[in-house]
Amino acid sequence: MQEYFYVNDRKIPIQSLRYNSKSNQIEAMREWFYQNYEDPANACPYESREGGYQYIYGGPYDAAEELQHKFEGYVNQSCIDELVEELQYECDEWSGSSDRADWYDDDVYDAVISSLEPYNKFYENVGMIRVISQAPYPAPHKRHLLGILYTNVITALETFYVELFINSIEKNDSYIANCIEKGKTDYKVSKEIASLPFKGNSIEDMREELIKSIKENLISASWHSTDKVVKRFKATFGFETQNDWPIEFIEKATHIRNHLVHRGGQDKEGNSVVITDEDLESLLSNATLLAQKLLNSVHDTFNQ
Repeated sequence: MQEYFYVNDRKIPIQSLRYNSKSNQIEAMREWFYQNYEDPANACPYESREGGYQYIYGGPYDAAEELQHKFEGYVNQSCIDELVEELQYECDEWSGSSDRADWYDDDVYDAVISSLEPYNKFYENVGMIRVISQAPYPAPHKRHLLGILYTNVITALETFYVELFINSIEKNDSYIANCIEKGKTDYKVSKEIASLPFKGNSIEDMREELIKSIKENLISASWHSTDKVVKRFKATFGFETQNDWPIEFIEKATHIRNHLVHRGGQDKEGNSVVITDEDLESLLSNATLLAQKLLNSVHDTFNQ
C-alpha cells in the first residue's frame, strides 16, 4: 500500500520525498516520528527500583535506528542525521506513542461527550485547587500538597482541551472535514465505515459512525503538548493565536508536571523539583487565561 506524508497541507508519497526540499524532508520525518514515538517522561511510569521508566507502550527506541529503518533511500542521509541530532538533544531513548494505546472504554467515551460545559467544569476544578492550597499544613506536608495540586492543574487543563474540542467539532461540518484533513491527528477511516454505503446503510448512518470514530480517536490521542494541542485547534476551527497566549508557559509547566509524576519529583539532572505557593498561583492564572482564550476563539468561529 502506498504511504503518504502531509507537508504544508500537501499529500506526498514516500517515494517522492527525495524530490522535495530539505526542510520538507525533515518536516515529513519529524511529523511521522512524533506520531509514533514520544518522550517517556510524558507517558511512562517511572520506578527507580525497577531501573527507571517502564516502557508500557514499547521501547526504548533509538531515534537514529527508527528513522534510518523508515526513511533510508527515500530522503538524503544528511536530513536524517540533522533530525536525529535534534531529537537526541530532546530525548536519548523514546517510548512508543501513547496515542496508539486503546485505553478508553464506553464509560469514558460517554463521560467526555456528555460534558456540555467544559469551561465551567475546568473553572470549578481550578477554584477547588486554589481553596485547598490555602489550607494550613506543616511545611513538609504543604510542599507535597503543592506538588499534587500543580499536577492537578495540568490534568484539569488537558481534560478541558479534549472536552472542548470534541463537544465543538459537530457545530459545523467544515470542522469535521478540517479535523480529518489537517487536524494534526493520525485518524484514518476504517474499512468498516468506508463500506457502509455499499451495505445498504444511508449516508447519515455513515456520518454518525464516522463522527463517533473520530471522537474515539481524539479521546485516545495525546493532549499533553499544549503547542500541538493549540495547532490542532487552529487547523480544525480556523482561528489564529496572539502573542499573549501563554502556550510556552504551559509547555514548561507540563515538563515540571512530568518531573513530579514520572521522575519522583526530580528533574533529569536529579535535582529536586519544589513547587511554591507562587508557582501554583502562576500556573492557575496562566491555565485559566489559556482556557478562556481557547473557549472564546472556538466560540467566535461558530458565528462566522
